[in-house]
Amino acid sequence: MILYILGFTALFLLFLLYRYLPSKKIFCYFCLTLLAAGGIVYFLWPAKEPAPAAISAEDLNYQLEQQQIFAAWYAGYQRDISELDRNWQWYHQILESFKEDSISIQTTYVRLKQLDQDSLQLRDRISHNAPPVTLNDGCYDLLIEVMKKTTSYADAQYRTIALTKAAADPANLRSNDQTEQSRMLQSIMIRESPAGLYTAKEIATIRDYLDVQEDTSPAQKQ
Repeated sequence: MILYILGFTALFLLFLLYRYLPSKKIFCYFCLTLLAAGGIVYFLWPAKEPAPAAISAEDLNYQLEQQQIFAAWYAGYQRDISELDRNWQWYHQILESFKEDSISIQTTYVRLKQLDQDSLQLRDRISHNAPPVTLNDGCYDLLIEVMKKTTSYADAQYRTIALTKAAADPANLRSNDQTEQSRMLQSIMIRESPAGLYTAKEIATIRDYLDVQEDTSPAQKQ
C-alpha cells in the first residue's frame, strides 16, 4: 500500500512539473536525469542474498548424529592431548630440577624411567585411536590427518624421553661432574624435542562443517 501511495505521489508531482514548468525541454531533461539516476542505483545496489534453504528434519537428525559422534571421539582425544602435555611438563621439570642440583642423577634416572613407561603406553594408545568410521568422509579424512600429526608428535616425545633416560642411566655416564651431566641431558632435550602439534585448522574445519544454525531448524521455522 505504501508503495502505491509513493508511486501516485511521484506521478502527481511529475504532472505538476510538466504543467507549470515554463519549458518542456527542461522537463524532459529532468525526467532523463531521474531515469539515469534510477538505473545507476538499480545496477549498483548490492543484490540481496537469497535466504538459506531450511534444512529438512532428516538432514538435521543426521547432522546432530554426526556432532555426537565427533564429540564423543574428541573428548577422548582431548584427554590424550592433556596427558601428552602433562608428560612433557614433567619431563622438563625433571631436567630443570637436576640442572638446579635439587635432585641427584639417580633420582633423575628413576623419574625418567617411570616417565618413559608412561609415555610409551600413551604413544601406543594414541596410535590405536582411529577416527570413528561412522563420520562422513570429509570429517573422517580430516581426523585421519589429525591423528597422523598426533601420532608423530607422541612418538617424537617418547623418543626424546627414552633417549634422555638412557643417557641419565648411572651405568652409562661418562662423567661424574653434575654440571657436565646436566649439559648432556639438556642437549638431548634441545636436539630431539618435537615441533609443536598443530591441529587447530583441521579441528576448526570439522566444527564449522558440523555446526547447525538455529534459524535453519524446522522447529524455528514454525
